[in-house]
Order: sequence, then C-alpha cells, then structure tokens
Amino acid sequence: MGFLFNRGKNTTNRADMIADFQINSASYGEVVPEVLGTTRLSGNIIYYDDFTPHEHRSTTRTGKGGGSKHTEITYTYTVACAIGLCEGPIAGIGKVWRDKEIYTYPSEKIELTAYNGDYGQTPWPYVLSKHPEKALPYSGLAYMAGVVDLGERGSLPQFNFEIKGKLLDTGDGIDVNPADYIVHVLKSIGIDDVSIDGLENYRAYCKAADILISTPPDSKSSKAQNVINDIAEITNSLVFWSTDRLKIVPLADKPIGDWSPVNQIQYNLTEDDLIPASDGQLIVYKRKDSSETYNQATVEFINRANSYEKETVSFEVVADVQKNGLKPASKKSAHYLYTKARAQYYAEQLAMKRLYAKNQYTFHLDWAFADWNRAT
Repeated sequence: MGFLFNRGKNTTNRADMIADFQINSASYGEVVPEVLGTTRLSGNIIYYDDFTPHEHRSTTRTGKGGGSKHTEITYTYTVACAIGLCEGPIAGIGKVWRDKEIYTYPSEKIELTAYNGDYGQTPWPYVLSKHPEKALPYSGLAYMAGVVDLGERGSLPQFNFEIKGKLLDTGDGIDVNPADYIVHVLKSIGIDDVSIDGLENYRAYCKAADILISTPPDSKSSKAQNVINDIAEITNSLVFWSTDRLKIVPLADKPIGDWSPVNQIQYNLTEDDLIPASDGQLIVYKRKDSSETYNQATVEFINRANSYEKETVSFEVVADVQKNGLKPASKKSAHYLYTKARAQYYAEQLAMKRLYAKNQYTFHLDWAFADWNRAT
C-alpha cells in the first residue's frame, strides 16, 4: 500500500518497503550431492547478509509552467548470498538459469561467481572484507556467491546451474564412462578397482556403444549396490559377486565398433557337473507367460539439449506388434542418460530383452566353476 501526500498541487506516492530478505531455497541438514559428469542443480542457500533497500525517485510535472508535480518513490533491493551446489572440486559451471533467462557462465548478468570447491580454497572476498568474523572457506564445497539485484521483490531469482563435475575425462568431456562411475562408487565404500574382474572389457564396451552417463539431477543418498545395479541395467550388463570379487559382464552378443563380446564356451557341462537341489532336480526351468512379454519399451531420460527437461523415447519390435498387437510395458526411468540417442539405444535393448528373454534356467555348480557360477 502506498501513501499519498498533498501539498497544494504537489503529490508524492511512496511504495511500501520490504523489511527483510525472504528465503525460499535454504534447508538445514541437506545431503551435499556429488556430481559425476554434467547435470543441472538448483543448490541450497548457505549464506545471506546485507539485505539493502535502494530508493528510486521519479518526478513528473503537469499543467502550464509545470504547475503540478507528482513524485513516485519506489525501492529495489540487493542481498549478498552464497548458494551451495555440490561436493568439490568440480571442473566448472556451464549454463546458468536465472528465472526464465539462460546465460553462459561467466556473465555479469548472473551476478554470481563460481567457487569450484577445491580443498583449501579461500573464503569469498566480499565476506572477508565486510564481515571477516563470518568468513568461511567452505573447503571441498562448490558454490556460487555474489551480491544479487533482487529488483522490487525481496527474494532471489530462481537459479539453476549446469555443473561440470568429476570424471569428465573418462567419457566425452561431458558424460562419464559407466565403468569409471562404478569404480568411483566402490572406492567410496572402500573397494578398490583391482578387485573387479572384467573392468577393462566393460569400459571398452561402454565406450564403443557410446553408453555414457552422469549423476541424475534428482539423485539422493543411495546404497552403492542400488546405484551399481541401476547402471548395470542401463548398460545391459551383469554385475555379480563371486569368490570375493566383483565381476562385470556385458550381455551384448554382437560386435560393436572395435569391441567384441566373449562368446567362447567356458565349460562343457554334463549332468555329472550339476549339484542336485533338495528335491533332486538338476535344472529348474521357468518360462514367462505370454501376458508378461511386451513389445514396446518406453524410457524416460534427462534431455540436456532441452535445458535438462525430462522426456521419453519408445522402441517397438515391429514384427511382433504386427503379429500380436501393441503390448507396451510400463515406463522405465533412466535419469543417468542425458541424450536422446543413448536413451533410444537403451529402449531398444530393453524391448528386445522383455520380448525374447522368456526362458530361465536355474542350476547349481561346484565352486570349481566359480567364475561363471550364476543362474542364467
């Protein structure tokens, strides 16, 4: 509500002044995410101070000789703030979304400076000079900081940041090779990569097939096992423990680029090699019912080319659709994928697997066959 003052023919209208900065994206106790590859995050406010109103006057005159004068008094505001992003160090910042505008960092219009989260990084110079008692280095935390023009509102614009995270050199400079992603996850829980069999073959397969991934933008704290299983599913691979070692086996059975699958027979099994189950059976056979087979797969992915919006792609096994009609499966989320081409490849692999992988054989072998001791 404004106030109108009459002094003869002179009037003044003063806008209400906002008393304090409104916080709309600060949360206590948030988990600091780690970004592998490149993704988009909004961040969390970790510091704000010096909320300052700035008065603006504009005067207009009407009537002959400027007989009437009207003055409008409005306010704009600035605030010094820092927005925490993720665990550092990161490679840098790409695009920045400020409300509906998109800028490429660095840009004066962003009004924020990036701190990449190096260990031992120095505090933000603004706070160091204005409030040295509050100056923190935030060692190991990537964040953006600056004095932001809020305009006539008392809250920050809606910021989002394209984070160029870790392991970029393992992929195409934007996304990460899944093999190195898995190694990073395992190292975080104390398992070294020397304990992984088939790692180099898996890395070569992912590179040849152009299956590269990044941390999902909606990623929350999750068990290493769940992360690895999700990546194995997306890359059409099998990950399993055997004799205290992790083994990774791509399930692709045709050459891709300069990569070739391991199709050689490992063991020529006979019934003498099989261990009977408690009921005496050597092999348990199961076959999916036709109602459980689908000929269309739909995959939801994050489209980096469209400002990291969620999109879907589908793949149909045309021959089966023509014969049996369309039988779509439920949508599968694959937020590790950030390009349409990679999501399309996954949808194709998923559709083929859901339609043709109908038979399951379960059997037990002696530990002498531990390298391949698994149900197939």
